Order: sequence, then structure tokens, then C-alpha cells
Amino acid sequence: SIDCFTLPPKPQVEAVLVGFPDIAPYYQLVVGRKGALDTLAIEVEAAPTFAGADKAALKPIADAVKQHLKSLLGLTARIAVKRPGELPRSEGKAVRVRDLRPKD
Repeated sequence: SIDCFTLPPKPQVEAVLVGFPDIAPYYQLVVGRKGALDTLAIEVEAAPTFAGADKAALKPIADAVKQHLKSLLGLTARIAVKRPGELPRSEGKAVRVRDLRPKD
């Protein structure tokens, strides 16, 4: 469960990400903790046309996604663009949230 940190509704994030140019329909919300503050990163996967691309080629995609999320949802998060196939696939329901915060 996610406590102390209100995630944006997954359907809203998904609506912004799915169909966004240059990214595939695979993403994960990653919740962490830095000091006393909760953090949010969003990992998205680059479209297949970016197979073999280096980090410099993926940075403009991350910047565009970050700006789009901020303008449409008012959401600020660190965006990590992964190469095609790097995000885990599941056979059942996709795991969209990973909570990496320490369990106290």
C-alpha cells in the first residue's frame, strides 16, 4: 500500500503516456524515499524505433514527457526513458507501481 504519498491516479498518467510520441505503452511509477520525503519517478519505454539508442538520444523524450505531465496533470516527477524491452513484462495484470520505500 502507498501511504504518506498521494500518487496521481494511474488512469490519468496512463492517458497522458499512452499514445505519446516516441514511447511504447509500457511504464511504471516508482515510489522511493529520500530523507524524510517521498519521491516519484516514472519509467517509460522508448518506442521500438529507438532500439540501440544511447542516453543522449533518449533525453529529449524524457524532457518532453516531463513537460507534458507537468502541463496536463501538474505532476513533477523524474522521468527515466528505458530502451525498448527493458521494462518488465508480466503475463497477467501489469505491475504499474513499484514501492521502494523502506518498510518501517
